[in-house]
Amino acid sequence: MKQQVLSNGHGGRISSPSVAVRARAPRAAPAPIKEASSSPAPAPATPPRARRPVRVSSKEERVVAGAAAKTKRHKEDSEEETRKLRGEVEALRKEVERLQLLNTELECDKSGLTHQLTLARCTITRLQEQHDIHAQTAVAQRSNQKDSAMSKPQPPKAPSPPPPPPPSKILGRAPAPPPPPPQRGTIGTVNKATALVEMYNSLNKRDTKKAVTVSAAHHNSIVGELQNRSTHLLAIKTDVETKGDFINGLIDKVQTTTYTDVEQVLTFVDWLDQQLSTLSDETGVLKHFSWPERKADALREAAFEYRDLKCVVTEISSLNADDGSPTSCEATLRKISSMLDKLEKSMKRLVNLRSSVMPCYKQFGIPTEWMLDSGVASKMRVASVTLAKVYMKRALKEITAYTGGGNEAALVAQSVRFTYRVHQFAGGLDSEAMRAFEELTQRSRLTAV
Repeated sequence: MKQQVLSNGHGGRISSPSVAVRARAPRAAPAPIKEASSSPAPAPATPPRARRPVRVSSKEERVVAGAAAKTKRHKEDSEEETRKLRGEVEALRKEVERLQLLNTELECDKSGLTHQLTLARCTITRLQEQHDIHAQTAVAQRSNQKDSAMSKPQPPKAPSPPPPPPPSKILGRAPAPPPPPPQRGTIGTVNKATALVEMYNSLNKRDTKKAVTVSAAHHNSIVGELQNRSTHLLAIKTDVETKGDFINGLIDKVQTTTYTDVEQVLTFVDWLDQQLSTLSDETGVLKHFSWPERKADALREAAFEYRDLKCVVTEISSLNADDGSPTSCEATLRKISSMLDKLEKSMKRLVNLRSSVMPCYKQFGIPTEWMLDSGVASKMRVASVTLAKVYMKRALKEITAYTGGGNEAALVAQSVRFTYRVHQFAGGLDSEAMRAFEELTQRSRLTAV
């Protein structure tokens, strides 16, 4: 809308007709005032303003988000710095502890060095005192000698020796003057006789060599005489010379014989020991031949171990609770318990032997099935069950014979402990052992009632 410049009657200018119209418009007459008696008109109700939603621009959102992120980052940095400071404080604390410990060790070392230094000083002081005492003693002795020498009459002085001859013109130097003759009543000077010392040492060496040669010859003669006259050595020499074929046959038997079970090994070892017993000295004779010592020792070891285990099992199997022996119950039960101890030790030795020598036995062709759990170990477990049955039967016999003595409960408890021990060793009980246990427990209930 273009502005139009107008001029009014007073010479002013009006830039726009609308402004001029608004200027000329007369003011409205004031509203007539009503009487005071009339009630005033109610004011028109003003509607409440509606709250406009505050709009946040994207720039403001970015500013707020950046401030929050900055605050969060600042917080994380502060936490990280706190953790670092704590780690440094912990490291400093450990370093202080280490330095304190090192200081303590140094103090201990310092005290030890101080003690050693004190001992050294004491030793030096004692040595110095001893040296002073010796020096004083020597001075006193010398003074005594001087006093005694002064108290004796002095011999007349010898005339002074003649002057030395003039220097030789040929050699250009004077010959050495002869030593002065020793004066009577005084101690003359002595010199070491090197030739005498060397001659003495040579004589001693010659005598020592002669004595050693004589002693060696004497020793050899004695040894030879003993070897020629000793019946034992003569018997060994005779066996080596006369029984060579016999020993070579034994060597061939040891190296080539095969075995299917350990019983054959036991039989062969008994036969071999019987054959070797005919020698005067087994070790002295066999060392002159190529005797397979390792295999023979392995055979003997296997036979010994199997025989020992077999004897233990046989001894246990021969026990009987109703043998009618007058042995007391306590002694019988103690014997059975000791046999179980022996059985457990034998089982432990068998396990150790199995883990150590089984490869060697397989190398020499010695049977090893008897060392497994299905071999002699199973027989040992059965023998332990036999011990439990004999133990319970003997205890039951004692309870039946002496009722009302007040010892039945202790005997039952002792039997239960022994049976449990056998149960753990053998891995269970058979039907006969279970019946004996049930009878024992039933008898203990009747006694308790």
